[in-house]
Amino acid sequence: MHILYIHQYFTTPHGMGVTRAYDFSRLWIENGHKVTMLTTTAKLEPNDLENARGRFLKRFNVDGINVLAFNIPYSQVMDVKRRYLAWFMFLLTSVIVTLCVRKIDLVYARSSPLTVGIPAILSRIIKRVPFVFEVTDQWPEIPIEVGILKNKIMIKLLLWLEKTIYRFSSSIIACSPGMADGVRDVIVKNKLKETPITVIPNFCETHLYRPDIDGSKVRKEQGWCGKTVFLHAGTMGTLNSLDFVIDAALRLKDHRDILFVLIGRGNKEQVLRDSVEKFGLTNVQILTKVLKKQLPPFLAAADVSLVIFADYPILEHNSANKFFDALSAGNPVLLNYSGWQRDVLEANNAGFGCRQYNIEEFVEKVLWFRHNKEKLADMGSNARALAEEEFDKEKLCVQALKVVNNVATKTISHSNIQRAEN
Repeated sequence: MHILYIHQYFTTPHGMGVTRAYDFSRLWIENGHKVTMLTTTAKLEPNDLENARGRFLKRFNVDGINVLAFNIPYSQVMDVKRRYLAWFMFLLTSVIVTLCVRKIDLVYARSSPLTVGIPAILSRIIKRVPFVFEVTDQWPEIPIEVGILKNKIMIKLLLWLEKTIYRFSSSIIACSPGMADGVRDVIVKNKLKETPITVIPNFCETHLYRPDIDGSKVRKEQGWCGKTVFLHAGTMGTLNSLDFVIDAALRLKDHRDILFVLIGRGNKEQVLRDSVEKFGLTNVQILTKVLKKQLPPFLAAADVSLVIFADYPILEHNSANKFFDALSAGNPVLLNYSGWQRDVLEANNAGFGCRQYNIEEFVEKVLWFRHNKEKLADMGSNARALAEEEFDKEKLCVQALKVVNNVATKTISHSNIQRAEN
């Protein structure tokens, strides 16, 4: 079976991003399928493109995956207009390529942005190729709720597009239970046909992040010795609202043995640095040049991993990769929100959540970790057990393979029935 995988931000293990699309594709190839990845160069590293052919459309192969990558830049530091332009450019180019690529048996479209569903819909209508749609973020509900999307015409168009994608999709994969509920709500509200929905959260890379990695060198080099280190490794963007950590650090300024470490990149990096300087915070450290392959010893060196989001209830449904990396590393986890991840952590004594964006409760939990360091090892062991038993990469990749195979099998059966009737 030839699968066209549409994912605007494809990343390989060489980079810093989420490698879910790479991992899915590798398993599908191992099971005899052919995968063509339609993407951009935005999240690819220079060594990914060393042997690429073409200028605007880069063609290369990585571990058996045929990659078609348009040279369309995108980053978290771009303003909204430039991001919209990047989405629109990829929409146009992906539509053309999707309709031109021959002998496609199935399209797999991974959001966001939501517009990746348009070439999948056109392929379904024009070429009668089924597609699986993966919901990684609730679009357009998130940008509407957080106020990024305000234009009423654009909101109506995106809500219509969301409904249309669900209508034409053969199967839907949601990255969290809350996202799956959101999809069902749209289907029921618009009286659409029932489409199979499978929850496959982001997974734990248990081979990459491990509790047996020695973090002592990092602690020594970074000056973390004698401190309780709370580490947030991820995007420094608007939705992450890491000013919440700055606020917590300001309230805990007198506790010199507590250190907050922020690792990542994003459009709020300079704002965070300015706040650290403005308040004279010596208990916050910002690191932006740590690649994904360099991250494991940093997680191993931390005492507690943080997952922080802005004050919007819809973000409780997230499936942030940093949550699963922390579990793999065997770190207790502290969230500044509730939802399904809090339930999982607290049911397994692997960490805590808080009421949405409640700084008092968050600070209280930080101090609990500081005063109960002897309990962190057991909580970390529980976190690792969760990674292996509930969120192991191999298990979740197999679930995705089953979804793809089921859609292909039903399509073949339906085609046979139609031919028999004719």
